[in-house]
Amino acid sequence: MSRLPGLATATITFVFLSALLAGALGYATLNERVTAYQESALAVAVETRVRGAQVAFSSALHREWEGLKAVAQKLDPDKPTELDQALSLVVGSGSLISWAGYAGIDGVVRTASNGLLLNASVASRPWYQQGLKGDFAGDVHEAVLLASLLPPQGTEPRRFLDLASPIRSANGSVAGVLGYHLNYKWAQRLLKEMATSLDVDLFLVNVNGDAVIATDGGIYHSPDLASFRTARTGASAVNVETWPDGRPYFTAVLPELDYQDLPRFGWSMIARIDASKLAEPNRQFSTGLLWNLALFGLLLILMSAVFVVVFIRPFGQLADNAARIAAGDDVYPFESRRTRELNMIASSIAKLQAKVALSPTKSGQTRRE
Repeated sequence: MSRLPGLATATITFVFLSALLAGALGYATLNERVTAYQESALAVAVETRVRGAQVAFSSALHREWEGLKAVAQKLDPDKPTELDQALSLVVGSGSLISWAGYAGIDGVVRTASNGLLLNASVASRPWYQQGLKGDFAGDVHEAVLLASLLPPQGTEPRRFLDLASPIRSANGSVAGVLGYHLNYKWAQRLLKEMATSLDVDLFLVNVNGDAVIATDGGIYHSPDLASFRTARTGASAVNVETWPDGRPYFTAVLPELDYQDLPRFGWSMIARIDASKLAEPNRQFSTGLLWNLALFGLLLILMSAVFVVVFIRPFGQLADNAARIAAGDDVYPFESRRTRELNMIASSIAKLQAKVALSPTKSGQTRRE
C-alpha cells in the first residue's frame, strides 16, 4: 500500500501532463495557423504591390502616349516641317524620349527631333510598318538607325520602347506614321524606383518569356520558372517558387493591363518578395508564444499547488485519521468543511468511531443481566 501514489501526487502529475500536452498541441496549432496566415498575407501583399506598380507604370507610359496623340492632331501631312521645333522640344534632353519623327507613306522621314534621320527611310522598321495599320506599342529593342547618331549611355547599347500612330490626310486615308522612341533607361529607372518604394523585385516579361526589365539586375531569358511560363500565356498566378539564386520567393504574375487607350506592349509583370521575410516574424512569434506558455504553466503549477493544499491534502489527513481509528488509537475524529464530500466522509468516520466506542459497554450490560 505504501508504494501506491498519493492523491496529491496523482493530481499534480495529472495536471502537469495535461498542461504539457495542451501546451504542445496549442503551440503546434497556433504556430501552424499563424504561419499560414502570414503566408496568405504575404501572397496578398505581393499581388497588391504588383498591381499597384503595373497601374503606375502604365500611367507613366500613357502620359507619353497622350503627348504623341496631341502632336498627331497638330501634324499636317502636307506641311510636316512645321512641327520640327515641337518635336525637338518633346525630346528635350532625351532622358525620356530619345527620338520623335514623322515618316510619310513612302517610309521616308519628313520631320524629326533635332533633324535626326531626316530624309532617311524607316520603311523596314516595325514601328513604321505596324503604325500604318493602327496605334502601336513596341517591345524593347536595340537602336538600329539611331545607334551611331545618338551619344552612348554607359557601356550598354541604346535601347528603345516604341509608340506609333498613323497620321491621316484630309480624306481619311493614311498619309504616314508619327513615332516616338522612349528611352529604355527611363523605363528601367522608373520601374526600379517603384520596386524600391514597394520593397519588391519587379520584372517585365514579354511574350517570349524574357524579362525585358528586371529590377534585381539579373538577366532572364525564358528561365525554367512557373511564373515566367504563366507570364508567357498571359495568365495570372500567385505562388511560392525557388528562383535561380536558390532562394524561395512569394511570386505574383499579372497579365498586361488595359489602360485607357494605351496600345498593348505584350508584357506581363511579375513581382516577388523573399520568403525569408517570414522567418523573423515567425521566430518572434514562436519565442513570445513559448514565454507565454511557460508563464501559463508556472501559474497553473502554483494554482494546482494551492488547490492540492486546500482541497486534496485534507483527504490524506482524513485517510491517516481513519487508519489510526481502525488501528484502535484513541484519536479525535478529523473534521473538515472545505468540501461537502470531505465533510460527509469525516462525519461518517466520527459516527462509526462513536458506535465502536459504545459497543463494548452494551455487551457488558447484557452479560450482567
